[in-house]
Amino acid sequence: MNIHDLDTPALLIDVNVLDRNLRKMAQYCNDHRLALRPHIKTHKMPEIARLQLQQGAAGITVAKLGEAEVMADAGIEDILIVYPLWGEKKWARLVDLASRVRVTVAVDSLAVAAGISQAAKTAGTEIGIRAEFDTGFRRCGWPIAASSMDEIQKIIALPGLRWDGILVYPGHIMGNQTIREQDIEREDETMDALFELLGSASIPYPVVSGGNTPAAFASHRFHGLTEIRPGTYVFNDRNTVDAESAEFANCALAVLVTVVSTSVSQRAIIDSGSKTLSADPLLSGDRLGYGYVLGHPEFKLEDLSEEHGHLTIPSGSKINIGDRLRVIPNHACTCINLHDRVFVVEGEHVVDEWKVAARGKVA
Repeated sequence: MNIHDLDTPALLIDVNVLDRNLRKMAQYCNDHRLALRPHIKTHKMPEIARLQLQQGAAGITVAKLGEAEVMADAGIEDILIVYPLWGEKKWARLVDLASRVRVTVAVDSLAVAAGISQAAKTAGTEIGIRAEFDTGFRRCGWPIAASSMDEIQKIIALPGLRWDGILVYPGHIMGNQTIREQDIEREDETMDALFELLGSASIPYPVVSGGNTPAAFASHRFHGLTEIRPGTYVFNDRNTVDAESAEFANCALAVLVTVVSTSVSQRAIIDSGSKTLSADPLLSGDRLGYGYVLGHPEFKLEDLSEEHGHLTIPSGSKINIGDRLRVIPNHACTCINLHDRVFVVEGEHVVDEWKVAARGKVA
């Protein structure tokens, strides 16, 4: 099938760019002796998870238990859940998952750890635990303080749990290269303080897991890291490009769209709005717009309705109803979660079709 045979909007993955992205990250981690445990929240597809494992990933990372169940059903055997799991129903699902695959969970409270411990003990299984610390993103994680060490020691003593080490998420390290240089220095100071506290409390930390996509290729500069969990690197997106962490040539994901209206002066409407591209704002660069039109930097995707993308067209530019364009979304992760399937392309040819199997698995 040719790309031109597809109805639009259609989500495309360039298989050659995807392969280059996977190989580049795998090689980097190998060169710097870092374990790679990619976050599958970006792609949500077992097909890509398998490719990552074939390239040497130590396992995968997921956000939600539902994503973990999809991946386990597909044969993925080593899964880290980086989300605080609360409640009897989730703990029951977690121990069922642990009976099938090696599973580890990030925790940032004694209450969650105790609930998981009781469920694991009752089921006669073991669940890995990593303590999450907040290094500046202020989302989840224990504060880096002596009081936190007391809770960690209590968790290590709980039955049914396997102590694996610690975990951080430097989601606050975004910006551009210059800003990240400063942020990494501050992050290292914070990590050094954490290591000192852990050492003083005689708490072992065989695994130190961190990393994100914008700073992924500087991960060797983060003090103490043994593992990284980037996600967006598989596709890249406009955020990644504007953060100076990739180029548009490294973007494997694009939405194929059609121009459906040119009635308004210096405006063209495409058949993809917030329900196709997602309405996530740009978090880097000039922070303007909702995507990048490949091959037409002069076209600005300035606004989105639910089903309409609003392109501003410079005077004198030629654009017609029926023209097809490719749009790089601001945020690949939220964009892909809006689609049931993706079309895998090589050049102008559609070579495969993959189901977004973990789409909508929010529980």
